[in-house]
Amino acid sequence: MDAEAPNIRSLRAGAGRTLIVTWKGGAESPVDIGAHIARFTIFAPLRDDAAAFAQVSVGEWGWSAHWAGEMEISSDTLWRLAREQGGAWLRAWREGHRMTQAEATAALGVSPRMWRYYEAGEHLLPKTVRLACAGFDAKTAAA
Repeated sequence: MDAEAPNIRSLRAGAGRTLIVTWKGGAESPVDIGAHIARFTIFAPLRDDAAAFAQVSVGEWGWSAHWAGEMEISSDTLWRLAREQGGAWLRAWREGHRMTQAEATAALGVSPRMWRYYEAGEHLLPKTVRLACAGFDAKTAAA
């Protein structure tokens, strides 16, 4: 697990039911919470109303995402989802390009060890790696 504690610096609503979380260390993670809020009755207003979802704020001491009333999601849950979703996104990107991990690390300049951590969801997927993937896609599309 990352050494950084899952403390939230800032939050904003993204597309659909995604939160863009900036962690206290400065890392940024898109976290799709659609499936999470679908599981609990208390979050019905967030499922049904995009404006209500957009009213997210950082909870006390940065330990949660907070909406009106009792609606909160802990930073620990968001941290776990960010790692899982980042790993799944990276694996899907690599497999979509029909690359091995070794080929992907060489193409993007990421160490094999860190790539394994990212794909396994053991570390947050950095924005720089997402951008490197986008750059690779743009380069291959232009070729």
